[in-house]
Amino acid sequence: MNFNSPEFLVLFLPTTFVVFYVVPARLRLIVLGVASIVFYGVSGLAVLGAFLAAILWAYTTAFLFGHWPRRVTIAVAISLPALFLVMFKYLNFIFNTVQAGPEFRSHFWVFYSVLLPAGISFYTFELISYVIDVADRKIEPDRSLQRFVAFATFFPHLIAGPIMRYANLRDQLRALQTTPVLKPDIGSGLKLLSIGLIGKIFVADICGVAVERAKQVPLEQLTAIDQWTEIGFWSMQIYYDFWAYSIMAIGLGRLFCVELPVNFREPYLSENPREFWRRWHVTLSYWLRDYVYIRMGGRENYVRNILVVFSLVGLWHGAGWNFVAWGLYHGMLVVIYHATAPVWDRLPRAVAVALCFVLVSLGWPLFFLSLGDYIAFLLHLASAPWRVGVYGPKHWLYLGAILFLTFGVRERDWLYNEPSRRNRLTDSPVFAAVLMFTGLVCVSLSSTFIYFRF
Repeated sequence: MNFNSPEFLVLFLPTTFVVFYVVPARLRLIVLGVASIVFYGVSGLAVLGAFLAAILWAYTTAFLFGHWPRRVTIAVAISLPALFLVMFKYLNFIFNTVQAGPEFRSHFWVFYSVLLPAGISFYTFELISYVIDVADRKIEPDRSLQRFVAFATFFPHLIAGPIMRYANLRDQLRALQTTPVLKPDIGSGLKLLSIGLIGKIFVADICGVAVERAKQVPLEQLTAIDQWTEIGFWSMQIYYDFWAYSIMAIGLGRLFCVELPVNFREPYLSENPREFWRRWHVTLSYWLRDYVYIRMGGRENYVRNILVVFSLVGLWHGAGWNFVAWGLYHGMLVVIYHATAPVWDRLPRAVAVALCFVLVSLGWPLFFLSLGDYIAFLLHLASAPWRVGVYGPKHWLYLGAILFLTFGVRERDWLYNEPSRRNRLTDSPVFAAVLMFTGLVCVSLSSTFIYFRF
């Protein structure tokens, strides 16, 4: 089920909200857990069964620490969630890489017969972080299965993040169980939910339509202006698609008195590649820092560790060599910045931001093109004539407006502003109602979130 579907907005969300606030406090987590299972179960019973099995496995094996050797327990505890991730997401990629024949592949028909489970990369990392935090004695294994299931299945962050850690939600979930009367921030929740919905439909999806315009033309017929415009639309599409989901997730969390972290901190305002990854998909960046980079030695072997981490970043995003190349590309950008920081940091801020944005944007086509097609795209870009092609003034005007919104308007002034700094427009209930109504009317025109199958 998608946040931008009529079934979710008109039926699932209002029903869950009403039941959640009607039942006694002790039943609230049960309501959230059941609703979240229904929310995920729409994807299919097979993927739901794998998801619930992974949750129960992580919950049960966490109690083995102190009874079994630590490394053995970690390996056992993460084995089932990791196995599901590999088999559902990477099996075909592995077989293609080793050129496995059809007879060998036929033994794994069960995994081929199921579409990639929605959000599997997100919930697998959450379960792994729980197990490792228990192993490191940062948290105690929670004996409440009800609370653990609520943590793992909480539908606002289930499909596309943010990647939550148990310590961040534990006390909030306990409060839901014990607080007699909850006081949800409905105004803020609906504000973020409606803005995210509009951002998805009228920014991300329209940028996606613009990208398709160039895809319908053979590469050799595109001009350099066409390709740079397409790159700009790609950059805005993937950013605002994920941004919109994350904004809606925070808004949904607030409707149920749960505060989720901001996952995007205006990343295109970054002055260098390292800063970009402190602003882009923040919860993934810090997850990899804490559970991979630091455990590999951190700065002790900086270049190696950065390239390994960013290879994992690429693989996490998708099962293909284009995603590996995308991850390594960003790893190289970070390494280059590390080597040239004294020079890079002296650049005027506007120049540094523009340079970082262009370099990041040049990598986005790898999300949508095979490695071979991407290389052909760049080669053609280097030699294509500079003249008007498939894009015209209306496309550049729209892209310019989105770029102005991205670089010229700060979110702290209208999106995440404090109550003491109320924005007369975006904090107005009428504004949120108009946006929500508009979104509901136009939601049938929207497409699935890009990260839905990650």
